Parts: sequence; structure tokens; C-alpha cells
Amino acid sequence: MRVMTPEEMNETDGKAVREFGISEEILMERAGMAVSRVCREWLGRTTFRSGRRPVLAVAGGGHNGADSLVALRDLVSLGYTGEALVVVEEANRQSTALLREIERLRRMEVPVHLSSDGGVRHRISHAGLIIDGILGTGFRGDLPEDLLRHVEAMNQSAASGVPVISVDIPSGVDGRTGAVARAAVRASSTVTLGAPKWGLLVDPGTRHAGEIRLSRIGFPFALLAEGTGSCLTIREAMALLPKRFPEIHKGQAGHVLIAGGSPGKTGAPLLAARGALRAGAGLVTLLWDRGLSSYASALPEVMGRFFDQSTPDPGEIRRAFEGIDAVGCGPGLPDEEGTRILMETLLSGFSGPLVADAGTFSLFAGHPERVAELRGGKKLVLTPHPGELGRFLGVGTREVLKDPLDLALSGARKANGVLLLKGARTLVVDPAGRRYVNLTGDPVMAGAGMGDVLTGMITTFLGQGMEPFEAACLATFIHGAAGERLGQMSSRGRLASELADVIPTLLSDWEQAAGMAALPEEDPLALWPVHTPGGRSR
Repeated sequence: MRVMTPEEMNETDGKAVREFGISEEILMERAGMAVSRVCREWLGRTTFRSGRRPVLAVAGGGHNGADSLVALRDLVSLGYTGEALVVVEEANRQSTALLREIERLRRMEVPVHLSSDGGVRHRISHAGLIIDGILGTGFRGDLPEDLLRHVEAMNQSAASGVPVISVDIPSGVDGRTGAVARAAVRASSTVTLGAPKWGLLVDPGTRHAGEIRLSRIGFPFALLAEGTGSCLTIREAMALLPKRFPEIHKGQAGHVLIAGGSPGKTGAPLLAARGALRAGAGLVTLLWDRGLSSYASALPEVMGRFFDQSTPDPGEIRRAFEGIDAVGCGPGLPDEEGTRILMETLLSGFSGPLVADAGTFSLFAGHPERVAELRGGKKLVLTPHPGELGRFLGVGTREVLKDPLDLALSGARKANGVLLLKGARTLVVDPAGRRYVNLTGDPVMAGAGMGDVLTGMITTFLGQGMEPFEAACLATFIHGAAGERLGQMSSRGRLASELADVIPTLLSDWEQAAGMAALPEEDPLALWPVHTPGGRSR
């Protein structure tokens, strides 16, 4: 599914009007109806009834403000009591759409209050449901003092149990980066329009969104297919998954090599191998130190190739490439000279696709260009967490967390490979600027070895012929969904090996499901539930 920047969405708006003759008013009407629909769902969950506390639309001067008033008009037409609060000064109230909707509400005898009239906090605190239409996806920087007070009042109401429904994005969230300066609305639900916005799906903006619902509102599908950002739905993930035909045998399901391990860190390559097998690899071989050979029995399904880690022979390492479709390297490797020889031989000598994890980022700390030089344009996936990416690029972890997308793109371009930045919202980017945000996952995944399983999964999909960007996106989506399955069993204490073992059942359930998670394209008002932080869709 396409994820857009605010700039891309604005361009799409313009094309819908210019090229397809779909008027702004039609799009706005459909947007308001979608918001109204979500409001009614929330009102059905509460004791709210017509005649009690009113629905309050808090409208700014942009399109989101007008959308919120359309939603209010629809709710009032269905018998709910409503009021509008317009929080933009009259001198700035130039939007024709906003003025039109104010006039329509007044003709319906719906009270329309201006923030300059006073009593703003009272009206917000006495609402039964609040529609947030103050700011849109184009917002940048910090909230002005007057709007900050309105947002704080709305958040106080939300904390007391009043539903707050944001139009397109919570006011105060940067639609491009997800940044929040001093404050932003903490929504119960966000109804995003046309396509999800990047800042809505990444930290910290996504933490303000509540449950995210998408309405296409009638944009032509061809317009929504454009752009460089994406996320996956279950149906899209299943379409990417390499097919398995009845006559397939293990040699056709991919033979992957996992290189890693050291004394005290034998579990990392074993978990990567387990992830590779559970993702469907036909054959898995471990390449590790001869002194670790006794540990191979922990996973009897894997084969072993051994070398002397302290004084590795590049020729011996290259012989391990024979018959291998993809390599995953780095899990559990020590930071020593022998590892450098191993990694340089793998990066330069293996002609197939390679996943570089863990030890890679310490070994080449501050020198990502060296990885690109060694790899020589061959297929590569890098899988750092923020601390590892910081070491790799020679910057602090805080700097990575401050602007993860830009730093991930920088790493991908310097190393000339796909880069997967792990986190609650894992990002996948490539040197061409494509970017993917992963919406699956669960806090139960905060444990040792989870990333090693992911390395093995990516390696398997590469070994089965997938391209690096798609393999990284698919593996991340399934890995997070397996974490969600574990999270349904318990909130903590789950093992990485358990996550790997959940994968086959998870995929089987998806294959057998009568209706998979997809948005019916024929319904312009369909509402698609997007995964929320913690992985639990509502």
C-alpha cells in the first residue's frame, strides 16, 4: 500500500481535480462522511445519546477544518447534537470550503463559535466527542500559543475518556517526519484520507494517532499507486511470498549460508538458521569456527562448514560458497581481525545476495563506503538497529533517533545497499530513495535474538529469488506479525526461537483465511484498519 508525503498527497489532490474532473467539494464530502462514520462507531461504544453532551468539531482554516465541519453536519443530520468551534482568526479565514461549511451549519441552526469569543476550554471540556480538524499534514515546527492551549484542552478531555477523532493526522504532528515539538493531539482514532501519510505511521507521530483508519474517498487508484513510500497489508505480503508448487524439492527452495558465532554467542547464528528454516529455506548451512562444532547439534536440520576463526583461510571460506543461493553474515561474530578477513571475503567473494548484520557495523564503523567498495554493486541488505547504524555512520544514536529516515537513506546510499533500520516502526530504504514503514510488531519482541531470526528470514527470501528491497519488507512484515501472535499469548517473556516457530502456522492461517486484510477498492468510503503501536488492530 502506498504511503505518501504531504507534498505527494497535495499533488494527488491537484491531479484528481485537473485530470479526472473530481471536484474538491466531492472529495471533501466523502472525507467528512468517512470521519462521521468513525465518530458514530465511537459514539456507539459510549453512553452518548442525542440530547446529551454535544459533538464538537474544532476547525482550523485548512481542508481538515472544512472536513471536520462536513462530518459534524452529517452527524447533526442523523440526530446528534453538535457544535462547531472555529479556531482561526477571521482575517485568516479565507478558505471558501470553510466558509461554505460554516454557512451550511448555521442554516441547520448548529451553533458555530469562534475562538475569539472566549469559553474555548469550557466548550472542549463539555463535549461528548471531539473532531480534531485544527491542522493538517502540512504542519511544521511548533504550535502557536493559542493552538497549544486548545490542543492541551483536547488532550485533557481525551484523558478523561472523551473520544477524539482526528481528520487525516493529529494536529501538531509533522506529516512528513512524524515529529512532535511541544504537543500534539492524542487521538482515539485518526481517519487518514486518500493514502496514509508517512508522519502518521512513524514515531513519534504514530503514538498520537490512536487507531488509524483509511478512507480512499474516491481518488482514482492510478493516482494512489504513485510515490516512493509504502507499507504492506496481509494480502500484499502473501502476493510477495515465493510460491511453493507441489513438485518443489529442497534444492529448489533455496540453500542459504549463515556465517557467524563466537564463544558465548553461539545462539545468534543458530537463531538466524532457525529463522531461515521457518521462513521456508530448503537447506541451511552454518559457517563458523571449528571450536563451535559441538553446538551444531542444537539444530539438527542444519549442515555445517567450519574454519579457523582466529586465522581464517579466504580460500576455505570461498569453497563454502559452492551451491549457496544467499548468505547471511554477522550474527554473533567477534570484533577481531579474523572476523575482518571473513567479512571482507564474504562481501567481495560471494556473487549472490548477502545480508549483513550485527558484527558488520562495528567492523566497518565510520566507513560504510568500504562495504560498497567490497560488495562491488552485488545485492546487499544491511540490518542495523539505531545504535549500530550510528556506529556505522560515525554519529550518535540520538542523532539517528532524531531523524531515522534521513540517516537510514544516508546509510543505504553510502553502502550502496538496501538498509533495514530496526525499531518499533522498522524502516526499509534503498539507495534510489524507496522507503517502507513496517506496521506489524509487538512489545513482546523486546528480547534477545529477535533480530537474528529476521536476518535468517531475509536470507531465505533472497535465496528464493526475491529482490533485496522486497525481501527485506516481506520478512519484516511477517517477523512483526509473528511477534503479534506471541503477544496474544502473553505480554512478555517470549523467546526468539518461539517467534521463529510461529511463522509456519501464521502463514498457513493467512493462506486459509477466507477474507484477508485488504481494502475493497470498489468502495470509496471503505475504512481500512491500520496496525497500531503494539501491533494490535482494533
